[in-house]
Amino acid sequence: MGTVLLRGAQKDAEVIGRLPKGTVLTILGESEGGWVKVEVELVDGVEQGWIDESAIKGAEQQELDDNRSQAKKKKKKNKKRSRLPEDELAVIKRDPSFTYGVYAGGNFGILSPAYEEVTLQGVGGQGGAFICWYLSRESSLGVELGVTQLSGSESQPTDTLSVKSGVARLFDVSAVFEYLYQNFRFFGALQYSKGIGISDFPLDQVESASDFSGLWFKAGAGYSIPLSDVVSLVGKGTYGYSFNRAYVGFQGFFFSAYLEFRG
Repeated sequence: MGTVLLRGAQKDAEVIGRLPKGTVLTILGESEGGWVKVEVELVDGVEQGWIDESAIKGAEQQELDDNRSQAKKKKKKNKKRSRLPEDELAVIKRDPSFTYGVYAGGNFGILSPAYEEVTLQGVGGQGGAFICWYLSRESSLGVELGVTQLSGSESQPTDTLSVKSGVARLFDVSAVFEYLYQNFRFFGALQYSKGIGISDFPLDQVESASDFSGLWFKAGAGYSIPLSDVVSLVGKGTYGYSFNRAYVGFQGFFFSAYLEFRG
C-alpha cells in the first residue's frame, strides 16, 4: 500500500498521497508526536509533508535521532536522505488540478409576478453537472450546467376557489468562484438562466417561457466529506436572486448535494 504522506502531523490531516516503497525522501529534521516532516522529489517539483516515524528503517532511525539533536543545538534544519523498501505498485499523488461531477437538490422559491399584488411561494428542484479548475490550493473557478424548476402558490389566498400559482423551468449556465478553507467552501456565482417552460402564472402579459430568461446572482457555503482519495460528497446551501423582473421576479434558497471527482 505504501506510506501515507499527510499535510500535517496528525492522523486526521489531509492526505497528499501514498509514497511507494523505494521513494527517495529528504528528512527535514522536524518531528512531532511520532511524525517526521519529509520532502519528496518528483519530476515536476517537490512536495513536503509528514510521515509516521515507524516507516523509516531501524538503522536509519538512529541517524534521524542524531539529526534532531543537532538541529536543536544549531537551531537550524539538517537534511538526510533515506529510501523506503521497493514497491512498484504504489504511486504518489499530486494535488488535483481540476474536479468534476454531478449535483441534485431542492429549493424554496419566492416568485413575484409583475402587476399583481401576490407572492407565490413553494418548493422545487434542480440538478446538473459541473467542472472546475484549481487556481490555487485555496481557490477554484468552475462552470455549472443544470436545470431548475421553481414552483409556488399564493401563500395566503383569500378565495380557495381561485388560488394563484406558477411554475417556471429554467436551463442554467453558471460561472462559479470558490474559496476553500479546510473542508469548508464559500462561493459566489453569476448565472444566466434560459426559460424553457411555464405554467399557471397569473399574468396575461407573458407570451413564452423565454420571457423568464435573465441573469442571477448566487452566493453560499458548503462542506466537503471525503469518501475516498479521489471522491468527495459536498453539501451546499445557496441564496439566489434574479435580475430579470420584467414579468416575474425570482429569488430562492437552494440546497444541493454534489458528488465530486478529483482529476
